Amino acid sequence: MKSAHLNPLSALTLLLLAATGQSQANELFPALPANKTIGVQVKVQTFSAADAERVKATGFSFVRFGVWTDSLPSAAYQKQISDAFAVARAAGLPVLMTLRATKPLPANDLANAGVAYANALTSLAATYGSQLVAIELWNEPDLGTYWPTGNFDTTFVPFMSAACKTLQDKPQTVPVIGFGFARPPTAGSASTVALNRIVSEYPKCLNAVSYHPYGMSGTQISNAQAFIQQNFHLPGVISEWGISALPSNGGTEGQASKISAFVADIKTRNIALTSIYEWKNSDTGSNDREKNFGLLTSDGQPKPAETAVKTQLSQQ
Repeated sequence: MKSAHLNPLSALTLLLLAATGQSQANELFPALPANKTIGVQVKVQTFSAADAERVKATGFSFVRFGVWTDSLPSAAYQKQISDAFAVARAAGLPVLMTLRATKPLPANDLANAGVAYANALTSLAATYGSQLVAIELWNEPDLGTYWPTGNFDTTFVPFMSAACKTLQDKPQTVPVIGFGFARPPTAGSASTVALNRIVSEYPKCLNAVSYHPYGMSGTQISNAQAFIQQNFHLPGVISEWGISALPSNGGTEGQASKISAFVADIKTRNIALTSIYEWKNSDTGSNDREKNFGLLTSDGQPKPAETAVKTQLSQQ
């Protein structure tokens, strides 16, 4: 009789233990469960409630979107941001917010620009902090397109050092990552030089180093992770990776195959956060490659990549 009662109880205990393990927080990003570390990028301007529900159903655990500091004075833009956060909140999707400017910073006043940037971050964190996975400082500053101030080697460190000093003097309750490099730091690279200076002077500014490993193999990603940990004593995270559905990549089927392989591989590498680029195709992209990274078409029709990702994420 005891064994007849014990077996169901044992099964229930195991189920409860399993549920507890699955709900344990990610140590680096408490807004995420430990085993749900993959999100997807969306555009603030077009992010709808239907998108959010579908993102959630696909198995993504967060969304990433950008906020532009030079647009924040606009009430209409502030409403776009507020609406995007509301859509994410309704679907139970925390947000990785990447913060940058789209216009050149004043080259003769980079320190004050850095302070203003940090203050904008602090204000946004106060408003949306409960929804944030993390705040990312900038996006691909090692590319001129996203660092319009020019001469990364001489202008980035003064700006970001001032921002980091301000943030370190006012400790943030939300994890902060940076700097969304287009390529991971390597020995002697400009990004490594910049990180060494900023991290050594402001060791409490960043919780992780973020980068975008487009075109890299799993082994190369592991090597990048090890380099970041060894040189900056911080974990590396992937704030952007994707594959365009170009004919040279095998079209939509090739995109699906490559993204499936990437997600399968990344799940084995103990990376605390990975964001896929992007949810929908972008009609505003500057060329065919930029227009076709989406898991869906721009009007929301599914591509094979969405099913491929959903299959992989259902196995987490």
